[in-house]
Amino acid sequence: MKIAEVGTLKHKYKKSGRLFPYLLVIPGILLLMLIIFMPFIQNVYYSFTDYSLLNADKSFIGLQNYKELLHDKTFFEALMKSFIWVVLNLILLLVVGLTAAFIQNSKRLKGLIIFQALLLLPWILPEVVTGYTWKLLLSYQTGPYYKLLEFLHIITPGADIFSSDFGAMMATVMANVWRSFPIVGITVYAKLQTLSAEQIEAAVIDGANRFVVFRDIELPHITTALISVATLCFVWTFNAFGIIHVMTGGGPAGATETLPVLLQKQAFQFYDYSMASSFAVMMILILLLIVVFINLLLSGARKKISS
Repeated sequence: MKIAEVGTLKHKYKKSGRLFPYLLVIPGILLLMLIIFMPFIQNVYYSFTDYSLLNADKSFIGLQNYKELLHDKTFFEALMKSFIWVVLNLILLLVVGLTAAFIQNSKRLKGLIIFQALLLLPWILPEVVTGYTWKLLLSYQTGPYYKLLEFLHIITPGADIFSSDFGAMMATVMANVWRSFPIVGITVYAKLQTLSAEQIEAAVIDGANRFVVFRDIELPHITTALISVATLCFVWTFNAFGIIHVMTGGGPAGATETLPVLLQKQAFQFYDYSMASSFAVMMILILLLIVVFINLLLSGARKKISS
């Protein structure tokens, strides 16, 4: 065999050797894509039909469901309530989560492992359990938290928190914040651990107080982690269903009827599966737009920090 032919064969073997690992993972990637995208594709398909409990034919009706949705006052009211609920959650989540992160990062804290184990307890519990627990805690009959709020004159004695629009909204927010803040606390704490102690000591030696250290050193360092975890919390909170469903069912009089709650009613109370699919597609598109916008902000923040 000629030297040139040997060289060609070696080149072919090297090329096939580089391709072989990719050939092994392609079936897994295709299966993963099928699992991820199939529910979305099915929802898109149903949204163009008149599929319901009374009509299982799935006849194609084009954009009719979307036209009805865009003229549906209930949809836009639920969208507004979703954003209000998400904003309230994010504000409290960041405040409580940051506090938990800096407590963990404090050198004065004893028993860090025990504190972290207790910190993760709310996150471990299912949404439904959290919802039932907080509903009992805030019950005007026997709830200890209700008695505390009554003692502090925050609520009128004997008034049912869940009978007022504001009370029901804040009750669900408190329950969701309690369940979700550990992920903020753990994530930000992990980022704080990568901050050089010498950098902080040098700032203190130069006369910087605690607030200046936080503003000029710690906050810029944790900004990207904070935006990332806030994005995750935004998506989880926007899609949250279990806590609201258990605590208020969307009431009173629709005061806590967010988009996931309204979607569930469309699908399992009105049995209008095609309209529910339209709601789901719109929710996904709204979330995608917001997440893309947040990622652009995150990219800008990273460039600013690196420069």
